[in-house]
Amino acid sequence: MSRKDTIKLRQNKLKEAFLEQLKRTPTIETSCQKVVVSRATVYRWIKVSKQFEKKVDEALAEGRTFMSDIAENQLFSLIGEKDISAIRLYLSTHNARYNNKIELSGSVVTKDTPLTTEQKKLIREALKLSSKIYETQENNGNRKTTKDDRENS
Repeated sequence: MSRKDTIKLRQNKLKEAFLEQLKRTPTIETSCQKVVVSRATVYRWIKVSKQFEKKVDEALAEGRTFMSDIAENQLFSLIGEKDISAIRLYLSTHNARYNNKIELSGSVVTKDTPLTTEQKKLIREALKLSSKIYETQENNGNRKTTKDDRENS
């Protein structure tokens, strides 16, 4: 067996071990640590092989489902122990009567009303101030002006 074949065989074993670990602990970092392979190596494998990328995605999905099952079992245990926060969580996510909800009713109407004289004046003043600040920044080589600079000008 050539050196290249040996490396390929070892790499395939590492990939399989990584994928199996990912199904149990669905985070790449944790799985890398458990299998003793660097994250950079895993991301390189993903970049090189679309097939491996697909297997990683499938393993992550399976691992997340597994972890959800474990979490639900823990939640049911806490409910059995009469833990009120666990009971509230379960009821609020599984029973519409206990959801946090806000009911809104009414209608939205938009009107194109002209600006008042005062509104027009405020907009003109704001535009003047913003253009002065911009001109000052340009003249000062992008140095931002302070309130004192504006008052003195």
